[in-house]
Amino acid sequence: MFQAHRALAASNTVAHLFAQVIRHILSPHLQPFSRRTLDVVYTTLQMKLSMLALCIMAASLAVSSVLADFQYGLPWGGDSRWAASIAKKSSSWYHHWENGLVHELGHLEYVPTFWGPTKWSQWNKRKHEMNHLHIEHLLAFNEPDVKGQANIDPDTAVGLFMQELQPYARKGVKVSSPQMVWDLDWLSKFMNKCHEAGCSISFIALHWYGGPRDIEALKKWVRSVHDKFKMPIWITEYGLNAKSNPSDDDTIGFLAESLEWMSTQPYIHRVAWNGCYDVGSKPDSFISAKNAYFKDGSGALRAIAHAWFSGKGNILMSNPNFKIVNNTRNSADDSLSRHKAHRKRFLL
Repeated sequence: MFQAHRALAASNTVAHLFAQVIRHILSPHLQPFSRRTLDVVYTTLQMKLSMLALCIMAASLAVSSVLADFQYGLPWGGDSRWAASIAKKSSSWYHHWENGLVHELGHLEYVPTFWGPTKWSQWNKRKHEMNHLHIEHLLAFNEPDVKGQANIDPDTAVGLFMQELQPYARKGVKVSSPQMVWDLDWLSKFMNKCHEAGCSISFIALHWYGGPRDIEALKKWVRSVHDKFKMPIWITEYGLNAKSNPSDDDTIGFLAESLEWMSTQPYIHRVAWNGCYDVGSKPDSFISAKNAYFKDGSGALRAIAHAWFSGKGNILMSNPNFKIVNNTRNSADDSLSRHKAHRKRFLL
């Protein structure tokens, strides 16, 4: 409402100035007309100009309103000694799909993951870590719709969520949905059953992989999930797959195009390109080595890393005062007050 009043006042001022200029220019040529007639003409002209200026400002406001800053993240999978070379440049948070806390990334928010029931020992370590940390967000099952990953059915996932993750949700931790790759039907069944069971899910977590010319497939996947559930979305992993055999230029182009689109989707709150590994040592055969940020086994940065730094939509670039969540336990009180003061979409 305040913006609307300002726009209206500004449009009236602009219109008045333009009308005065036109009046000054035309006055010598309109002397045969009566003053009353000229006043009517000028008043009508000013109204028309005011409407035009207001339309232009409204269009400008509409365009700016769809721009959406989000938090860049790191799905860590590399040598922890390389962390400093990339984390300070772009990211505000990280997660590790299997392991846990990376001390070299201590200046970023750590988001733990409950990978799934085949990795209980890792989950027990995460729970032990969380006993000594201030945690605000938690990621659920890693790709339950993919064989070789968590690979569980919706009923099993609901039971595990209520047993292992709901206790954290009751304490105020924001817990994600399972981190899905492709199966909207699986997710729909899970969300329905989880709602019935009493799950508290704060946001949807998604993965995506495809080829460099599959940008529309990425958009369709993300949009379909948002259209279905109307919840904030984190893209906790995405990148190009190995079978698409992308070039370096393909990969950089796709990254730039995807970030351009995401920066216009206000429901996308966090994004993490899966590139935190060396080009010669990718974590599995499915993903493309071209996604990798590092090279030479030394933590030297590749061109794709620099493309990530300069990508659109990064909240750290647009808001220098943005406060990153502090995981140290004594930050809990400060973090609570920060949440009350920053109830905007990018804090999720």
